[in-house]
Amino acid sequence: MQNIQEFHLFDNDQNFQKQKQESIDQLIQNPNILKFLSDHSLNREFIEDNWVEFLDYQEDLQICQNCKDLSQCQKVSKGMQQLLCLENEGLKVNLTPCRFGKALLDKQHLLGHITVSNVSDDLLLSDSHSIKDIMNKELAVKINEFLSKPSQKGLYIYGPSGCGKSTLAGFITRSLSRKDYHIGYIHFPTYLMDLKNSFNEYGNDNNIEELRNVDYLIIDDLGGENVTAWSRDEVLAAVLTYRSQNKKITLFTSQYDQENLIKIYTLKKDAREKIKVERLLNTIFAMSMPILIKQ
Repeated sequence: MQNIQEFHLFDNDQNFQKQKQESIDQLIQNPNILKFLSDHSLNREFIEDNWVEFLDYQEDLQICQNCKDLSQCQKVSKGMQQLLCLENEGLKVNLTPCRFGKALLDKQHLLGHITVSNVSDDLLLSDSHSIKDIMNKELAVKINEFLSKPSQKGLYIYGPSGCGKSTLAGFITRSLSRKDYHIGYIHFPTYLMDLKNSFNEYGNDNNIEELRNVDYLIIDDLGGENVTAWSRDEVLAAVLTYRSQNKKITLFTSQYDQENLIKIYTLKKDAREKIKVERLLNTIFAMSMPILIKQ
């Protein structure tokens, strides 16, 4: 497509030419334009030949100048800004994400690796700032070791309510997502309620299959659910047995240590029940390394 300037419609309009030169005087003072010219050894004549494009670029910069976040973006292509490029000795203007657009794309990329979840995006994308109040040297070493070295063991993060267990699990989720693993993060009590409702409505639920197969699974608030034989044996034990046998890593958060979990998952007092609970607890703690978070 021809540049409008190639038609030379205003070459004989002295007033227009004066305004154009004054405009170019301003454009050439723009630090971004000046850098582009310097980087490519270009001069004022190049601006004259591509004046309309440079004006559009400058207007685009001005729109972005005072933007605070994407909700304020006035552009049709939200989160995008113009980028000047030199192609075959001619000017080409491309679109590239601004800092807010990059953050959005990064968020979308990370969330795209979380295939099963029933918690908020904010929790899933907890950053290092979110966990600074609970992090100490010993905990930092353990988390860094887990994230940096391949392991067949997950983590069992336990401690009192409100100590930051779920946020730490969210930080781990974010870190694993950056490594392009596929992850599931479920608040277990809520998951069981939703699962039961889905059986009533549809007769099955594919989420159990997804829980079995994701690279990493985080089970949040273990022991906080309404424990039944069905939730314990047909959901929790079945998922964990499959993951253990297939060497898939599982992490847990809980308010309870191993001794208290035994009490929670024991529904009646007989030998068969004891075997089931011992098998479940052995699976959980064979799959994970306990980490206590203190308030």
